[in-house]
This record gives sequence, C-alpha cells and structure tokens, in this order.
Amino acid sequence: MFTKVDASSGGVTEVARLDYAVNALGYSPALGRLVGLTSKGHRWWKNPSHVVLIDTRGVVNDLGPVDAHWFRTDDVSAGAVVGTKFYVRDHARLHAIDIDPDSPSYLKIVRTVVLDWPALTLDDFTADPASGKLTGVSAAGWGPGEVVSFDPMTGRVLAKAEIAELPGRSTYGAVLIDSAGTVYAINNGYKGRSRVYRITGTTAAELSTGPQMGMIDAAGCLPNPMPPRVEPPAPRPEVPAPLPPPAPPAPVPAPAPAPAPVVPPPSPIAATPPPVAPQQPMPVRAARQKPEPRKELALDPETTPMTKSRKWAMVTVILVMLGAGAAAARARG
Repeated sequence: MFTKVDASSGGVTEVARLDYAVNALGYSPALGRLVGLTSKGHRWWKNPSHVVLIDTRGVVNDLGPVDAHWFRTDDVSAGAVVGTKFYVRDHARLHAIDIDPDSPSYLKIVRTVVLDWPALTLDDFTADPASGKLTGVSAAGWGPGEVVSFDPMTGRVLAKAEIAELPGRSTYGAVLIDSAGTVYAINNGYKGRSRVYRITGTTAAELSTGPQMGMIDAAGCLPNPMPPRVEPPAPRPEVPAPLPPPAPPAPVPAPAPAPAPVVPPPSPIAATPPPVAPQQPMPVRAARQKPEPRKELALDPETTPMTKSRKWAMVTVILVMLGAGAAAARARG
C-alpha cells in the first residue's frame, strides 16, 4: 500500500495499492520521484533487484536491474538518495548505486563501505539536505531509541543521542527529515500500535497511532506540487568511437630543375699494340766441354721394322740439334 503521512498531525492517507512490495525508499530531487528496490515479478537468479521510480499517484517506472548479479533485495532494509547516488543498507554494508541516467556507471554499485555500530542496525534512514549525512533511529539496545547520524561516504557514525520519549527494543522502519532539520520517525509496533513521532533536538513527541504494521518505509518530505515526470532513459546503443579526422595531405614540393647532364671528358684511347708473334725461345748455349773419344757402339741386329724406325727418329733428333748448333755458330760469327 502506498500512503501519505501528514507530518503536522501524523494522519495517514492511502494513495494507491502497488502490485508488489518496494523497499529502501528514498527521494531524488534531480529525478523528481521516489526511488526504491523491488524483485517482485523478476527472476532473482537473472535480475536479482530492480530500481523503480514512483510518483505521488503511485505510478511505478521500472528502470532495470542493479548491475550486480550477487545483489539481493531481500537483504536490504533501508535506503536514501544523496545527489545521484542511491544508498541502500545490506546488513552491515552500505552500497551506493549510481542513478544518473547520463553516467557510464548507471545502475551499477559504485562504492561499498562497512557501517559503524549502531548505524548497521538502522531499518531506515533519511538524507539531510543541508549536510548530505544520513540519519535514522536505532532501538537495538535495552534503553530508549537513539537518533544516529553517519557519513555515507565512509560509514562512520558522526553523532548519536538517546531520546527518552522514543521506545526501545522495537523497529523504526520509516524515518524522514524536513528542511528545518526536524526528524519524523514511525515505530512499526509498540504495545500493539504503530506510532508516529516528531523529534526536535533531544526530545520527541508522539503525533498519532494506528494499527500495527509489519513492514513500513518512508522516502522524504516531498515538494508540492511534484516536479515534472522523468521517464527512464532508453537503452543506449553501442556507438563506436569516432574515427580521427584524416591528416591533411602533405604539400607537394615544386619540381626542382633537372641538373645539366655531366659529360665526362673523352678518355684517351689506348693504342692497341699489334699482336706480337710468339718468338721461339733462344737456345741455351751449352757449356763447351772437352770432347770425349768416340766409343764404338755395338750395333744390335735389327730384328723388327719398329727397331729400324726408332733409329731413324734418333738420327732426325740429332740432325735438328746439329742444325740449331750450326745456326748459332753462324750467328756468333
């Protein structure tokens, strides 16, 4: 059920009945809508949690799944919006989901921090528009309820104060703050009733009571009238990166005049000497020796024609040698 609470009187008015449960509500001034998480109607093993927008009439726009396959809505118990970040508490951890439609990390968990005690026990928190810190009411101890403020960037507790009029050992599932810094908190069930409190400084006043509710959540003090409706962005197609502009063509250099051809000086033509007829080697003059007395050589009887021809060849060689010797003698004479 989607309801509106009058902060001055604590009166509750039903606005619409939603088709499924929405948790971790926050208000985004930039989008002009409530922001929440749901998994109803979605297959949790494919799309574990979807981010939705809700207007004051209860009309829901599904923005799509949180881009983290391990994230489960069932583990979330509080939420608020600071700027373009949707902060949700998952047990002792605080996740920041990017809800800027123009961001490259849209619907991704961009930061996770561990919460200090007792911030990790808050069932709801609201964003202070002046400081950006988150504030909730804790009833985890044995004493009264405690107003706790913490830094969403680090998860560190900045301030905490017990409020005597706030019942302890119960759950505050809806917390919001107005522009003056006044905190409003709804206790889910105390003595069989759900109760609305206004907290100013260190005191609290009960504004109204109603039937006990098992699960409640609050988003913030919305402006009246609401900003224009913001539609979820269409899926962005993959656009290839633009090609770099072509480099300007290099200037063409002016043609240089061709150098005059260099004519090499005429090389002298070497006179080719006429061919020289090969000369016969000069006979070597043998040293004159003392003639020895002629010996009578025994003549072997010529037995074959081959033996006779060898004799004639020896006679021819001797004649040639004698002829050469005579020619040399004539030349000396």
